[in-house]
Amino acid sequence: MEILDKIKEICDGIEYSRDVPEEAKKTAKENNIIIIVGGSDDLMYCYGADCYLTEYIEHNCGWDGDTLRGIEDKELEFEASQLGLMIWWCGEILDAGLKKEGYSVDESGAFSYSVKEGIDFREFKVLDDEDVYCTGIIIKLPDDFKSSQQISDYEV
Repeated sequence: MEILDKIKEICDGIEYSRDVPEEAKKTAKENNIIIIVGGSDDLMYCYGADCYLTEYIEHNCGWDGDTLRGIEDKELEFEASQLGLMIWWCGEILDAGLKKEGYSVDESGAFSYSVKEGIDFREFKVLDDEDVYCTGIIIKLPDDFKSSQQISDYEV
């Protein structure tokens, strides 16, 4: 079984807690993978590979969706831009005027995430009782990914 599928199997259907199972975190860290879930109405929680995204596990962006471009947190922007990471709120990113056609909150929850084409990823559901709270994402970092922690003078 591919490692992304293994992590998805562990995480799919977990109960909302802003966290993921320890086995998933460990496997992700060992394989240069990031796991992202949503929390509250504007928080993004990141686990796994050694990088800024996971060092500062909680990121307070996502209210009304976010392209993660032009944000105050330049380390987050630098890493997110390499992945094309975007946060969707109920299928939209309001400030950017973006909308996922056919998005269903009942099927995908309030939060979901996307990455640019060519990035290997899987999605999984986080539940709140019987309802889908959010759709988390498991991202395999590309070989050319640079952590903002590895470089002292990065450009955004």
